[in-house]
Amino acid sequence: MYPTVYRATRLLWPGGMETRRHLRELERTQWLSRDELQQVQLGKLQRLVQHAYDNVPFYHEKYQQAGIHPRDIRSLADFQALPFLTREEVRANLPALTARNFERDKLFPNETGGSTGEPLHFFVEGAFWWWNAATWFRARHWHGVQEGDRAAWLWGAHEDMPEWSWRRRWRAALMQERYLNAFAMTESKMQEFAQMLRVWRPKMLKGYASTLTLFARHLQKQGISDIRPHYIETTSEKLTQPQRELLETVFHCPVADHYSSRELGTMAYQCAQGGFHICADVRYLEVVANGLVAPPGQLGEVVATSLNQFAMPFIRYKNGDVAVYQEQPCACGRPLPCLQEVVGRTNDYLVSGDGQFVHSEFFAYIFRVKPEVERYQVYQRDARHLEVRLVCNQPVSAAWLENARQEVQRRFGPATQVTLQRVDRLELTPAGKHRYIISEVLPVF
Repeated sequence: MYPTVYRATRLLWPGGMETRRHLRELERTQWLSRDELQQVQLGKLQRLVQHAYDNVPFYHEKYQQAGIHPRDIRSLADFQALPFLTREEVRANLPALTARNFERDKLFPNETGGSTGEPLHFFVEGAFWWWNAATWFRARHWHGVQEGDRAAWLWGAHEDMPEWSWRRRWRAALMQERYLNAFAMTESKMQEFAQMLRVWRPKMLKGYASTLTLFARHLQKQGISDIRPHYIETTSEKLTQPQRELLETVFHCPVADHYSSRELGTMAYQCAQGGFHICADVRYLEVVANGLVAPPGQLGEVVATSLNQFAMPFIRYKNGDVAVYQEQPCACGRPLPCLQEVVGRTNDYLVSGDGQFVHSEFFAYIFRVKPEVERYQVYQRDARHLEVRLVCNQPVSAAWLENARQEVQRRFGPATQVTLQRVDRLELTPAGKHRYIISEVLPVF
């Protein structure tokens, strides 16, 4: 009954009607054939490029210099010939990237969380939020979760929920949401949150993979096994297989990974059958290696275009992530294309002294079998030096630390100097996330 009241109330909010309209469109387009979907994408891309050429000074100048006109975009292959947009260009050209036919005082300033360095500032129009909400609702429908169902968030916030204003607390109550501050994951706060969830019984948990993992370990330690949501949604960080296994064991429910970015919103979402579906009706996603679109199965950089952002268009934007397209269709039957994996960010990769790439999950598999390790972080300033930092939940001997170091050393070889140390804590990013891998060695794809 409550979700019905919630949905009726939401229609009265700004953007509520638009969200419902977008949701109806997305529920339809998810079943289009691959050819039909590509025609929809091409039409939206042509409209977007024409708008950018006519109204956005940055793109007008860039395309003119490259000898490109919107009428040249007659196919997706033509679009893939457009120049890339980099984060550095966004930082240096913020006013010139804002469309002249949008009133600046009606735009919403936004910024990335700064997980990998300096935050990126940009603008969005109101429609950005309504399209994004529609993609969330559609994906959650895949898992049997409706708007207004109870949801608990383990999220980055600047204060705990009891300290919010009455308006924010009223809104959270109306939306059936409860929050645990990811900046303050103390034992006492996690225990308090756990006791609330046992009574409140949310249908969905959502949070950073690292935060949910920390909470799951707390529940294991306390012997709490009766928090059983319908499913868990992880986002904003790379979800490792050991983390997925832990969450499914502790909460007795499936885990769906949600791939998104602050700049473009939702880009891909896992269905109940595990397919990592690209939201291709709202985002055009390419995987690029050596400057060219890579075939399915090949690793490359993510190049994303938001099909519904016009105030500040992101066209062929390199967001710093690394992914692989999947060739086989998903068993769920939806023709939406799938990613095989979002591997991480370009600076989440590690390189051995002899030039071999090392997947970041190598460390997840090493430390998952060591109950002494609560958290770890790996830092690489160059190919010949690697630092491993461990937060342990019990005393460990010098011999134990040396054995762990040697495990890493064997994988990286004698050309890399590996050091390992125990630390009391690891600092979170400004967005409240934990970074397992910090690498200043950028691989070239």
